[in-house]
Amino acid sequence: MNKIRSLKWGVAIAAYQTEGAYNKDGKGLSIWDTFTQKPYRIKDRSNAKIATDFYHRFEEDIDLAVDIGLQIFRFSVSWSRIFPNGTGVANPKGIEFYNKVINYCLKVGIEPWITTYHWDLPQKLQDKGGWTNRDSISWYAAYVTILRNHFADRVKHWILINEGIVCMGGGYFLGVHAPGKRGIRNFISSTHHLLLAQAEGFKILKKREGLQVGTAISCTKIEPYRNTNADHKAAIRIDTLMNRLFIEPHLGLGYPDNDFPALKRISKFYKKGDIEALKADFDFWGIQTYAREVVKAAWYIPYLRAIQVKPEKRNVKTSVMGWETYPEGVQYFLERFAKYSPKKTLWLSECGVALSKNEDDQKRIEYYQKVIEGMKTVLDKNINLKGILLWTLIDNFEWAEGYIPKFGIISLDRKTMHRKMKISALWLKKYLSNIKL
Repeated sequence: MNKIRSLKWGVAIAAYQTEGAYNKDGKGLSIWDTFTQKPYRIKDRSNAKIATDFYHRFEEDIDLAVDIGLQIFRFSVSWSRIFPNGTGVANPKGIEFYNKVINYCLKVGIEPWITTYHWDLPQKLQDKGGWTNRDSISWYAAYVTILRNHFADRVKHWILINEGIVCMGGGYFLGVHAPGKRGIRNFISSTHHLLLAQAEGFKILKKREGLQVGTAISCTKIEPYRNTNADHKAAIRIDTLMNRLFIEPHLGLGYPDNDFPALKRISKFYKKGDIEALKADFDFWGIQTYAREVVKAAWYIPYLRAIQVKPEKRNVKTSVMGWETYPEGVQYFLERFAKYSPKKTLWLSECGVALSKNEDDQKRIEYYQKVIEGMKTVLDKNINLKGILLWTLIDNFEWAEGYIPKFGIISLDRKTMHRKMKISALWLKKYLSNIKL
């Protein structure tokens, strides 16, 4: 219990999913504003023009987090709110908004954390190729410099890129997320540039003393469907893509192209010094895990040579998103990443469960109870886990899934914008109160 008491608890939100005010006070369009203009791309044909209206209701939401007993409020900055054209002159109204959020957090006693990039690239930059354009490294560097100069005097914890494999895989390989691009060339060029940009962003932020700067890594447990050589190799390929690609280059291990040969194509985009420039000794790693996937070999699938075996075919219950919810992944990935660097500071920077509108919220409580057991186990193994950030505070716009999945511990009436604590929020409030005794 003493070790659990030492953990910090917080919540994570993202700009596009919550802010709304998509064109207010000088904000430019992001790739998600553009992507959702074609409603068929979103399951419920919705968009985030209003979202949870965090832009106008941030004080109310931060107050709710404080009332529950949370200690950290992680939010992302909308790049196109700071730079409507992606680069150039910063928008003072955008800077003013995030100053208000930061100052209010400090006023009410909750620590603000910034995520610099949570998938919402300015559309003006996408018009120039987005992350497939090597200039994206300098675009991002200029953006992070502005954030540092305006906010680092009060914000001490920074997450650079949120879940690189999801935004690059979904947005530049499969085309199911903004900007809707497809193909291996788009994926590998954008991945290389994103990783170089992240390493550069780390260097920029570390020029200011006293900052803790890290990254948030999407982790998905991958297992073979059958005990065959072909399926084991398929699992290794997908695991390499999902769980190794966005950390190992930063560790000086290079790209894991032996286990995922298609990555050898990245060399076409190398410039002198790139491999060294990718190295970044982050102060912490944010581990984010939700699901387990089981795969089998499929020679006919380009590059991947594998296909997912759907959970329903394995007689496994799924969330409303069709995932196999897997709280056991928390312990697995914290232990796995600790092997890279046993003393490295780790945060469980996102975890949560998607329920449908009418599902019993007791399932969310049961999920977090299992997560807590996993955290207890890793703490007993002296893994340097510092805390947990829940995904998420309020039911919000869940990307291509729209508003169908409910990840929040607080519900939202989208007509009135009324917030109401779910039983999981009340349970968490009581739990946090008890462990502080």
